[in-house]
Amino acid sequence: MLKGKTALVTGSTSGIGLGIARALAKEGANIVVNGFGEDRVIAGVEKELQALGVRTLYHGADMGKPAEIEDLIRTAERTFGRIDVLVNNAGVNVTGDFDQISDAQWDAVLDVDLKGVFVCCQEALPYLPQGGRVINVGSLSGEYGGPRTPSYAAAKAGVMALTHCLARFLGPRGITVNCLSPGVIDSELTDRSMPASLRDRMVLTLGARA
Repeated sequence: MLKGKTALVTGSTSGIGLGIARALAKEGANIVVNGFGEDRVIAGVEKELQALGVRTLYHGADMGKPAEIEDLIRTAERTFGRIDVLVNNAGVNVTGDFDQISDAQWDAVLDVDLKGVFVCCQEALPYLPQGGRVINVGSLSGEYGGPRTPSYAAAKAGVMALTHCLARFLGPRGITVNCLSPGVIDSELTDRSMPASLRDRMVLTLGARA
């Protein structure tokens, strides 16, 4: 179904992003892998995806740094000649009570989780063909909030709103824009940002039926 097409998935070295990259690779898409991790982990991700019969490219762009995002997009286009699917998945979270979140912590989350999506879409736009797809990963936190995730919830609400704006803008060009808003998923980000006792009660394992 996607054979010969290229999918760029940010934050795809682990968690939800890796799950999405696997699914796209199984459909035949070449994958631009992005994210952080040890060299052996990243090499393992590429090897796993390549075993599905697709080509891969790894780029370690920080989604909080626009210049690195620009280089990611241009490198992907030079390597594969096209970007058919853009998945904005990369995200960070800082937990804490509302009155304890510093300006720096707020900015660190918004820069990656919201501004990073904006910049990535804007940079990729010239390379998205008619029939292209943009998939943004939001969160139920963006709709319902969270008692200790104010910056993350605000960023994800922004992603949801940005998705509506992009869908209206790109729809006439034959490019669809959608947002996935999962709940609590068994991922490294969840492990880092949620107490184990709460996580174990709420978590849904990737690939499991609800």
